[in-house]
Amino acid sequence: MWNDRFAVDELAVSIYSTRDDSGLASAGEASGIIRAAIRNDGRAAVVFPAAPSQNEFLAQLRADSSIDWRRVTAFHLDEYAGLAASHPASFRRFLRERLLDHVPLAAFHELAGDAPDLDAEADRYQRLLAEQPPVLAALGIGENGHLAFIDPGECDFHDTRDVRVVNLDEACRRQQVHDGSFQHLEDVPRRALSLTIPILLRTPHAVVNVPGSAKRQAVRDALEGPIDPCCPASILRRHAGAVLFLDRDSAALLRRNSV
Repeated sequence: MWNDRFAVDELAVSIYSTRDDSGLASAGEASGIIRAAIRNDGRAAVVFPAAPSQNEFLAQLRADSSIDWRRVTAFHLDEYAGLAASHPASFRRFLRERLLDHVPLAAFHELAGDAPDLDAEADRYQRLLAEQPPVLAALGIGENGHLAFIDPGECDFHDTRDVRVVNLDEACRRQQVHDGSFQHLEDVPRRALSLTIPILLRTPHAVVNVPGSAKRQAVRDALEGPIDPCCPASILRRHAGAVLFLDRDSAALLRRNSV
């Protein structure tokens, strides 16, 4: 399996030939972190991503029989405002179908985007995260450089909240159409609940899986541009426990890319 490894500031970067190889490697990294936490603490809380770009990662992770899933508590990064858990585009449904229905988790704490009071739901979820701080955040990067649903216009590297209601910009909403989650832009919700940048930075480990040509500009901006809220993912360069997994397509615009 071909691999190129280097660091950008504090962020480790690993490039693989294919998205399958990248997904396998990122799942292996996550598995090691989860198993170490269970050995040391008897349990592991993990934040899981929900997006088509994470399909290979989640498939490899759920097939890993070395993880004692009964000791794993799952959180997730974000959820659309107004969508029930049964909606085809719901991130809760996505995670159930691709991970949670396959492994015997200790618990799955759902972020209820259809709660009648979104601010109260953000408060509730923030309390749950404080009660069992995650050891690992598994992430992707959006086409506009977002982390979770923190788009450039919503990004605050010093946010005082760990979970909040956010507005989704048009580039983010268009990505949801590109991904096949919605048929038309007007179908995509304009608001969501999301974990914020500070809690992602406080989480000791981050495995960031970013395959595909649609992400190549965002990857370049994150690694070769300034560390700036205009590209939320650029803050990963200040996370010493983060590893970014790319494939040839997502790494194609990097100046140092040797593939």
